[in-house]
Amino acid sequence: MVNLRSLKYVVALSAIALVQACGGDSTQPEASAPALALVSGSGQTAVAGAAVADPLVVRVTRDGSPLAGASVTWTVTAGGGSPSPASSVTDSNGQASTTWTLGSTDGSNTLEASVSGATGSPIEFTATGTPFTPPAAASVTIGDNFFDPTQSTVAVNGTVTWTWGGSSTHNVTFGSGASPTQTSGTYAMTFPSAGSFTYQCTIHPGQMNGTIVVQ
Repeated sequence: MVNLRSLKYVVALSAIALVQACGGDSTQPEASAPALALVSGSGQTAVAGAAVADPLVVRVTRDGSPLAGASVTWTVTAGGGSPSPASSVTDSNGQASTTWTLGSTDGSNTLEASVSGATGSPIEFTATGTPFTPPAAASVTIGDNFFDPTQSTVAVNGTVTWTWGGSSTHNVTFGSGASPTQTSGTYAMTFPSAGSFTYQCTIHPGQMNGTIVVQ
């Protein structure tokens, strides 16, 4: 005679085994951590206070594949200056970038890129700020009612040349003298000492003003 109680127990065990074999365990493996790597932009040199020529670029991957949508934080750690933007998101290639403006003091600058929870994070970028060397010459265009640029910088004993390009009559007047009043041609002036020198067109004094900085 069949023992019904034993038979029910065997059936129950078989049902449990079948559920487990069919994926009844809903536990999923944890996703691996993202990885952060430097792509380009470290080791550049630029004038102190200016932006480096090339953007800083990093790449985020997961299991070797690009990871889009990861947030990258850019933080200056030495030398001053600033990144723009200070936070960016990776694209479909897993890459994110920023533009780095160096600090105003000559010397070493460092910046870190970081991704929360990523292996290889943070990554350090380096750059060197160099002294600004003023040029020996500068050019200014005189248009109708404007100087372009309104401020120029030259070295001591440097020369600035103004070139008329509009159709109206203008001049270049400093406190100690003026250029010819004309509609075309050029006018050059050499600056033998350091300082900041303002000028204007006396025909359009409210509209045409400029400054020469001599260093």
